[in-house]
Amino acid sequence: MRWAILTDKLPTTITVGKVSFELDVKTSTALNCIRKLREDIADEIKVMYVTKRLGLPTNCFDNALWFLTGPNEVKGKGSPSFDYFQDANLIYSAFQQAYGLSLDEVTSMHWWRFLALLEGLPSGTRFMDVVSIRTMEIDPKDSQEVKLRKLKAKNAVALKSSKMEW
Repeated sequence: MRWAILTDKLPTTITVGKVSFELDVKTSTALNCIRKLREDIADEIKVMYVTKRLGLPTNCFDNALWFLTGPNEVKGKGSPSFDYFQDANLIYSAFQQAYGLSLDEVTSMHWWRFLALLEGLPSGTRFMDVVSIRTMEIDPKDSQEVKLRKLKAKNAVALKSSKMEW
């Protein structure tokens, strides 16, 4: 059965065998783990950092990745439309604008709640405007002027190259 935010509790523990481990579910913790996973360091160090930071033993790295991925893992094609770190100010201001949440509320909320609210950000926030520009198609039928305007807009808000996968 698939997990659903409207009917199921947000996970706060992970059970491995007969042992339950209390998770550190804060958004700030999840983002620090994602940042560590992107670093150019040995995999053993990543595993140790992420599992310990989330409150899990090192043999539960797959469980840690499951939690960090969230309930609605979407394998997108093409370039990413946002980056948690490069777009941090835009994401925070969108949460403030759309939901009236302070930075402390955003960083201390449950990671999966954050992911649901991020997915539901409305158009009209600067963050969603930027995402819209990054993902807009350039139609071959567009005039040269329109193509150039779209390319200029996309370049103005393009993500800087960074290690995106983990």
